[in-house]
Amino acid sequence: MHGGGAMHDIALPGPLPRPAARSVAAGLFVWLLTVAAVALLGVLSIERRGLIPLGILGGTIALVGLYRRGGALRAVADAIDIRIPILLHVVRAPVGFGFLVVAARGGLDPVFAEIAGWGDIAVGLSALAVAAGGARVGPGWRRARLAWNLFGLVDILVVLVIAQSILLFSDHPETMGGLIAFPWPFVPLFLVPLVIATHLLLFKRLRR
Repeated sequence: MHGGGAMHDIALPGPLPRPAARSVAAGLFVWLLTVAAVALLGVLSIERRGLIPLGILGGTIALVGLYRRGGALRAVADAIDIRIPILLHVVRAPVGFGFLVVAARGGLDPVFAEIAGWGDIAVGLSALAVAAGGARVGPGWRRARLAWNLFGLVDILVVLVIAQSILLFSDHPETMGGLIAFPWPFVPLFLVPLVIATHLLLFKRLRR
């Protein structure tokens, strides 16, 4: 096909390097264990709530920095089927539902929960549709994925601003205490940096 109907092989750019994939998987596993230790040992608290934005920022910078340096992470990120980082965002749907449940029980700020909850549910469920279309997609699929990616990134950034405003600048930071109890620290300290980093990766991949 040619012209406006041309198909673009953006999902499968090359073979996945197995040694690099094992290194990345090991790194993610160590990161996950570290967050588990932080959560279980009670390192996070309302008094030490500044650790949450630091963890989000540090994790995101580390992922972007490692990608820019090259090496295993970049090799895997550039070779992986583009539908995999899209489908990662499906997990945002149950997380969003969890926000609503915790808020209904009085454990989370209701304003934050409404915005974060329904936004994550929308992004997570729509990721299933956006990931469809196969490895070779035309301009329509590419535009749909770009639009979804922009919506998902804006959603997570808005939620972060609201969360940090409540945690750091409001008179009642304790209303965000639900994010400190296990297993919720996995969301800001592990999932959120991955979400932001994959959105940035998708913009790069979809521009090809």
